[in-house]
Amino acid sequence: MKNISPLKFFLLVFLFHSLAIQTINSQGFDGTLGVGLNLGSALYSEEDGKIVGGRYIATIPGVSFSKYLGDKMTISLTLSNSVRDTQNYFSTDLNLSYDIFNPEGKLRPYVLAGFGLVNLLDSGFTFNAGAGGTYWITDVIGLNAQLFYKVSIFSTEFQRSHIFGSAGLIYSIDLGTNKRIWE
Repeated sequence: MKNISPLKFFLLVFLFHSLAIQTINSQGFDGTLGVGLNLGSALYSEEDGKIVGGRYIATIPGVSFSKYLGDKMTISLTLSNSVRDTQNYFSTDLNLSYDIFNPEGKLRPYVLAGFGLVNLLDSGFTFNAGAGGTYWITDVIGLNAQLFYKVSIFSTEFQRSHIFGSAGLIYSIDLGTNKRIWE
């Protein structure tokens, strides 16, 4: 079983973080960010589950950072890691989401697409596509759920495409404005 080294992990996180910050800064900074904690699960097909050592992999906790870019678009960086599972699964995802309806309501459904890095038996890049939604309980706290398919871009013997779902809480941090994260 091939695991990612701590040095590679930090380099990859730094790379994704730098890309996300560069994208955020190029769009302008209004002072509002989102931070989330979630529970997630990877689901492999029966055939692929035999190759990777099981169909279901729980990730607890997942951490996400998001920034509203305007025009109903949000960029997010999510880190997920398996804990106390027989499989060592680590995922870093950089996704761009688009609000389907008016983003001023309490319920905000969206579609998403992006790229990810998954390390299970082998490290590999994925293309992500899916949908989700956030229900804002208050102006700063929301319940979020999303489901997307992670297509393995460079096929290897061990890295396989799979479904990834998550649910959790989002907290909107206002660093100088009085707007909600979607305004």
